[in-house]
Amino acid sequence: MIVTEGGRRLIVAAIERAARNVLALRLVDPAGAELPPWEPGAHIDMQLITRQLRQYSLCGDPDDTSHYRVAILRERLSRGASAYVHSFLRPGRPVRVWDPRNHFGLEAAGRYIFLAAGIGITPILPMVVRAQRTGVPWRLVYSVRGLEDAAFRDELAELDGDVTLHTSGTHGRLDIRATLGPPREDTRIYCCGPPGFVAAVEECMADWPDGSLHTERFVPVRREVRPDEPFAAVCARSGIRVEVPVGVSLLQALRRTRVPVSGSCLRGICGACSVRVLDGVPEHRDSLLPEGTMDRMHPCVSRAWTSEIVLDL
Repeated sequence: MIVTEGGRRLIVAAIERAARNVLALRLVDPAGAELPPWEPGAHIDMQLITRQLRQYSLCGDPDDTSHYRVAILRERLSRGASAYVHSFLRPGRPVRVWDPRNHFGLEAAGRYIFLAAGIGITPILPMVVRAQRTGVPWRLVYSVRGLEDAAFRDELAELDGDVTLHTSGTHGRLDIRATLGPPREDTRIYCCGPPGFVAAVEECMADWPDGSLHTERFVPVRREVRPDEPFAAVCARSGIRVEVPVGVSLLQALRRTRVPVSGSCLRGICGACSVRVLDGVPEHRDSLLPEGTMDRMHPCVSRAWTSEIVLDL
């Protein structure tokens, strides 16, 4: 997605190699101003000179607002952004960044187990730091192909806690069920990684209490959906009725009618376009909201079960 308005201009103050195919960027305000605060699990939208908008988890210290840190994996099938960062981005270059958003917040618990694979360590690392500072017992298991693929390995080694670095290239697939142990009411599990890794954790936690597992996804969940049906969206505050035909997303239809709605990933994983539903039944096709959610929807991918839906727009 290309965005031309909003955000704030930051400068790339430093670029460090965090792993074999991962670069960590340190972003600062050009005038040295403090940046908006954030909590573990938050991410930012960032726009490069390529004008593509991408979402990156904040992986620095949430108690330090002098800068943001993000880590970017060099993707084999890059859509442009990661290739640009790894091949052309240099310190001193400007980027445009939107304020942090968080759909993966760290909830209070008596004990944490953090599970990460590959670049999935990025939202998990600040959570581990926060748990350590607050004195809550925790364990981190980080699965990578080889040691050279483990991002922020030196920082992890300095943590005063239970950290396991699992190399699947040497030791085979991680035994997730054994890693989790028996279900516990006081434990929250935070998981981030490739789709297969997250799915395996979900399968192993079928017997755990509801609400025990919290996941962050970098790609949408594959969902079985019905064929598109046309429907109408009524914007209650602006008094506009928008027809949404087959093959056009609700977000596209709203923007064509000049109804202002934010948007970022366009895949139902970032939450930027969330709108309130006042009446009607949303058909959730995103990776954030459960099926029973009636008061919100993400129009970038979701549609309506009813022939008409009323939005707080």
